[in-house]
Amino acid sequence: MPTTIRPPVAAFADEAQAQNAMNDLQRAGFPPNQIRYSVRRGGGDLTNSLENLGLEEPEASFYNREFEAGRTVVMVLTDDRQSEATDILRRNGGYDSSSQAAQDQEGEQNLKLREEELRIGKEPVETGEARLRKEVKTEQKNVDVPVSHEEVYVERRPGSGEPADQPIGEGETYRIPVREEQVRTEKEPVVREEVSAGKRSVEEKQPVSENVRREEARVERQGDVNVEDK
Repeated sequence: MPTTIRPPVAAFADEAQAQNAMNDLQRAGFPPNQIRYSVRRGGGDLTNSLENLGLEEPEASFYNREFEAGRTVVMVLTDDRQSEATDILRRNGGYDSSSQAAQDQEGEQNLKLREEELRIGKEPVETGEARLRKEVKTEQKNVDVPVSHEEVYVERRPGSGEPADQPIGEGETYRIPVREEQVRTEKEPVVREEVSAGKRSVEEKQPVSENVRREEARVERQGDVNVEDK
């Protein structure tokens, strides 16, 4: 039974444009089973098939004529996204009977030229890490410390010559204690300095090179045709 909703359909003079339109449709979320694609490869007639899919006979005949002339016909079977599908078809160079008639009236045909734009994206990735840790180094430290010690000296002076009150004898001894300062070392940890580690953002320019494509219009002459390129 023919559907009551007319599906979006367009003819394309360039098969590559038709393929681009189908790619854009799939990127927009239209599944492949909703996209019909017909290109002339021999015999066949599209009129009945298009009428069964919801097109009126004049419109189906128009697309069949375009098909027989070597054009590519693309149809989208959708019940709720007709406007979006139609816009994608037109944006890629598709036309219908009304737009073709307007072109014939004006004597002009518009070829949309496209080009690829390079879009740059950035994402943070981890390239390494830095660690801040402590390690113990041992070194010898030499310090000159002033110390004192006692020495015994003997000083001789002449006597007075007076009689002594004690007889001469042995065993008389005088003790003179001798002392000195000795160095004693102690070690105590103190804070020598503080080291901080953190992150900061540094911006630099990195060259990016990529090949992009663009479409250019080329006029092909056949026979005695005068073409003015404005």
